[in-house]
Amino acid sequence: MKPALGTVSADQRAAIQERLSKTGRAQVADIVSAGYATALREAAERVDFNIVTRRSTGHVDLPAAWLASLDPQRRQALGETVQASATDQFQYLFDNHPIFDMAQGGAAAPVWADLVAFLNSEAFLGLMRDLTNEPRIALVDAQLTRFRKGHFLTEHDDTDDGKNRFFAYVLNLTPVWKIEWGGLLAFHGSDGNVAEAFTPRFNTLNLLRVPQPHSVTQVALSAGADRVSVTGWLRGRSA
Repeated sequence: MKPALGTVSADQRAAIQERLSKTGRAQVADIVSAGYATALREAAERVDFNIVTRRSTGHVDLPAAWLASLDPQRRQALGETVQASATDQFQYLFDNHPIFDMAQGGAAAPVWADLVAFLNSEAFLGLMRDLTNEPRIALVDAQLTRFRKGHFLTEHDDTDDGKNRFFAYVLNLTPVWKIEWGGLLAFHGSDGNVAEAFTPRFNTLNLLRVPQPHSVTQVALSAGADRVSVTGWLRGRSA
C-alpha cells in the first residue's frame, strides 16, 4: 500500500498549532490513512530488530541472533547490568530497525523505503512546517522501534550538536494500548512531577519541541502488546 496522509481539518490544525506554541508538544490523530497505518504495523511484524542500549563507551547495537545465542545466565546478567545502570545514568533498552540509514544505503525493504520517501515528501514536510510554525524543517529521519516488556528510555532532551533537530516525533503503530502497560511518553516538569504524558495511541503522531526533557516509562511485565512506533526528528539541513 502506498503512503497516504490522513485528513487534518482546519480546526484540528489550529488547535495543534496553539498547543505546540504553548507547551511544545501535541498529538496529531489519524496522521496517515487507516489502511496505511495497518499496513505499516503488519510490516513491522516481519522485521529483524537489533537490541540497542548503552555501555560505558556509548551506544551499542546488539544483534538479536547474538543475544539469543547467549546462555540464560549471561542474558540475565546483561539485563541486570543495563537495569542497574539506569538508576543514575542516561540509559535505554529497546529494539531498533534503522530504516532511514538503510534507505539511504539502498538496503531498506520497499515498505520502509517508501515510508522514508513519504516522510521527506513536500506533502508531509509542508504539514509539519505548518503545524509547528518552523519553516526550516527540511529533513525527516526515522527508525522503527519496539519496546517490549521491561524496555525503557530514561530522561533526555534529544539535543545532538550538528543534527539541527527542531522537533522529535513518534508515529505509534500498536493498535491497542492501556495506560497501565507503561511505555508512556512522559514529559518532565521542573518541579519533579510528570508535567504530562502521552499514550502510544494507534496512528497518532506525537510531536515535541527539542530540547524538552522527556522519557519513555518502562513497559510493564503485564503489558499485552509490544509498543511499536516509527520515531525520529524533524530537522534542518546542515550548513
